[in-house]
Amino acid sequence: PNILVLDYLQTTGQISPETQMTAEDYINIGYQRLTTFEVNGGGFSLFGDAPADTMLTAFAIQEFTDMNKVYAIDTALIQRSADWLLSNQNSDGSWDPGGGYHETTLTMQTDRLPVTSYIVWALADGGFSDDARTQAGLDFVREQLSQVDDPYVLALAANALVAIDSESGQLSSFTESVLDRLAGMAEYDGDAAYWNSGASTFMGSEGQTADIETTALAAYALLRGDSHADLANAAVIFLVRQKDSFGTWYSTQATMLSLKALIETVRSGAENTDAQVIVKLNGGQTHTVAVTPETFDVVQLVSFDDVNPGAHNTVSIQVEGQGSLMYQISGSYYLPWAEIAAIQDTLEPELVTIDVTYERTELNVDDTINVGVTVTLNQEGRADWALIDLGIPPGFSVKTEDLNALVDRYADVPEDYAFPTVKRYELTGRQIILYIGNLSHQEPMSLEYRLQAKFPIVAQTPASNAYDYYNPDVHGEQAPVAIVVNP
Repeated sequence: PNILVLDYLQTTGQISPETQMTAEDYINIGYQRLTTFEVNGGGFSLFGDAPADTMLTAFAIQEFTDMNKVYAIDTALIQRSADWLLSNQNSDGSWDPGGGYHETTLTMQTDRLPVTSYIVWALADGGFSDDARTQAGLDFVREQLSQVDDPYVLALAANALVAIDSESGQLSSFTESVLDRLAGMAEYDGDAAYWNSGASTFMGSEGQTADIETTALAAYALLRGDSHADLANAAVIFLVRQKDSFGTWYSTQATMLSLKALIETVRSGAENTDAQVIVKLNGGQTHTVAVTPETFDVVQLVSFDDVNPGAHNTVSIQVEGQGSLMYQISGSYYLPWAEIAAIQDTLEPELVTIDVTYERTELNVDDTINVGVTVTLNQEGRADWALIDLGIPPGFSVKTEDLNALVDRYADVPEDYAFPTVKRYELTGRQIILYIGNLSHQEPMSLEYRLQAKFPIVAQTPASNAYDYYNPDVHGEQAPVAIVVNP
C-alpha cells in the first residue's frame, strides 16, 4: 500500500518533499525486508524457506515492478524471479498449482488456470510480454477460458489478457469478449456493482473480503482495458462503500487491489467536480470542504468531537455546486473493559477464543513468570494462516529462546500437517506477533513462553488478539490483565 499511495500522489501531482521522504523511507524498509523472503535457488516463499511458491513469486514480481515506478530497486531481483518461474513452466505453457499454501487454496476447484493467469499477468507487467514462454502461458489461458464460470478466476485471466494487450495499445477481440463475459457476471446493489466469487482467493480470503478482491480485480481489468465504463464506475462505488472504519479494506490484499483500481480511475481522467460541501453534526459544529477538479480524488477527513453519548446523532451533508461525490461516516468510542465484557455476553459468540493466563500477577523485579496461551477456532473449518497478537506488559522482557523453540519445533513439518504450527514470530515494544498455520476447529493452538520483570511497576498488559489473517472478521480478543512488580 505504501508503494501505491506514493504512486497515487505522484500521478495526481500532490506529492510534497516531506511526504515523499517519509514514503520512500517506509518503502526502503519494506524493500530490504522483502528481499529476505527470496529462496536460495530462486523464487519467493512465505517465510523465505524452500520450496519457493509460484504464486507468491508472481506476486513478488508485481510488487517489485510497482515499487520500481516510484523507488529505484535492483531490477536483477525481478529478472531472477521471472527466470525461476519460467524454468518451472510446463510444456503446454501452464504452471502447476505446486505445494505451497497459496496455490492449493486457490486451485482447489479450478486447477492450473488461475495460477497460470496470475503468473502471465505478473510477467507481462514485469516486462516479459514478448518472451515466447509468456506467450505460451497466454495461449494456455485462452484455451482454458471456455470452462470458467467463477468471476474471480475470470477476473485473473482478464487482467492477464489486458496486461498483454496494453503493450500494443489495443485490445484484441478475444480480450474484449472476455471482458464482456466478466461484465455479464456482475451483480448490482442500487448504483453499485460487484462480483461474488464462490472460491477462496489467492490469499485465502472468503466471503466479504473475497468479494472485495474479486470486484477490485474486475474493476481494474475493465478500467485498464477502457471497457464498460459505467460498470467500472459502479464497481468503484462498491469499493468505496466497502471501506472499513480505518479507511482500508479489511485485509492487505483487498486494500492493495482496491487501491490499484482507484489509481487507475485517476489515470483515466479527472472528474468535472467543483463544489462546496457543508457538513454539520446535530445542527451545530460545522465543517466546509472545497472539492475542485484538482482535489476531487482526495479523501477529505472531517472530525467531530461534540457527539451526544447514548443518544441519536444527526449528520447533515449539503452540497453546493456540481459533481458526483461519495462519503463515509464512521464513529469510534471507548468503554471500560468491564462494560465490554457485559456487552459481549449479549452478542453472538466470538468466532475465535483466545485465553492468556499468567502464572501469577504479583512478583518482584528479575522474577520470571510463565504465560500460557490457547487459541480456539469456534467454527467448522480452519484458518490456513492466523495471527496471535500477545500484549507485553510494560517493564517486561520476553524470553526469546522460548519463542525460538516454538518455531524450531515445527521447522520440518510438511505443508499438509494437520495440526497448528508456529511458523514465525516478531517482537515490537508492546506485542508478540505469532504467525500460526493450520488453526482448525478440531485442533486448538496451545503454547507457553516466559516474561521477565525488569522494573518495579503497577501496570496493565495490552489486550491480546487472535484472528484469521486473510479474513480478519474471524477474530477474538482477551481483556488486559493488571500486574504488580515489587522492587
